[in-house]
Amino acid sequence: MSYQGQMSGQSVAEFLPVFLQHYSQDIRRSFRVKDIDSGHLNELATAVESRCAELDEIVAGCLADGWTADRMTVIDRAVLRAGTCELVSMPHLPARAVVSEYAALADVCGCDVGFINAVLDRVARSSRRVEMEKSPGAGKGSEAD
Repeated sequence: MSYQGQMSGQSVAEFLPVFLQHYSQDIRRSFRVKDIDSGHLNELATAVESRCAELDEIVAGCLADGWTADRMTVIDRAVLRAGTCELVSMPHLPARAVVSEYAALADVCGCDVGFINAVLDRVARSSRRVEMEKSPGAGKGSEAD
């Protein structure tokens, strides 16, 4: 949706209902999901739109030396903004799951999956330090217990 907003200049409130009406079946098929959580999608799209500059600043701080947002494609920026938004403002979503889901989204969208994954991993490690320092298997019968 961030991509749609960037390309059309429309606000989320203007294009999201029409977007979902026309593309929800394609989205469900592409991402192999039964239903789209339109409440979460609307919350995310609205947050990305209203916090765009802040999200871009966070992403810029996680880029490798010599990289700038200007070097990214529009779709890469859109994926990174949405993933960053979930990481910094939706703590109920597990950070590793967010990074993994956006890597999968990047693959479907034709983005550089390794790049998206690396940047979002850095965002997660800086915004959710305690959560990311925990062992992924801790508390599930792992040897660390």
